[in-house]
Amino acid sequence: MHNRYHMSSLFPILVLASIIFGGCDESPSGGSASIALLRGEPVILDSVLAINVNEDRPDGITDTFFSRVSDRIHLWIFWTNVEDTHTVEVLWFSPEEDTDDPPFRREEEIFNSETGDQITWFFIDQPSNGFPEGEWFVEIFLDGLFERSHVFLVE
Repeated sequence: MHNRYHMSSLFPILVLASIIFGGCDESPSGGSASIALLRGEPVILDSVLAINVNEDRPDGITDTFFSRVSDRIHLWIFWTNVEDTHTVEVLWFSPEEDTDDPPFRREEEIFNSETGDQITWFFIDQPSNGFPEGEWFVEIFLDGLFERSHVFLVE
């Protein structure tokens, strides 16, 4: 009789422990997605922020720059499937701009690739009073279509 009473009192404790440690009515969150690119669609194979571009390659890849030390901030982009003529537009946004404000700097480059591959890079020079500190971002567009963005920090 003593064993039966002991087992029956253990059951509610186990149920309560499973609710506390297992969560109550929680469903896992997350997910995934995939898409097949159209054959030959222009695409960024790689893009990085760097302290310099040396012989067409990024030098000092980073996402943190320093307000009064960094002379320039470079954005390096390697394109593929870009035969013929294309226009790249880059918009730089500092922490001082609101979402509706014009960008800190806007740049555009037109290129023509016969091989289908192209490297482009852009940079912004340090203002006389240093780069504004905080979280920056840069957006990349190809022929008017958004391709990618990078968030970086200036300390």
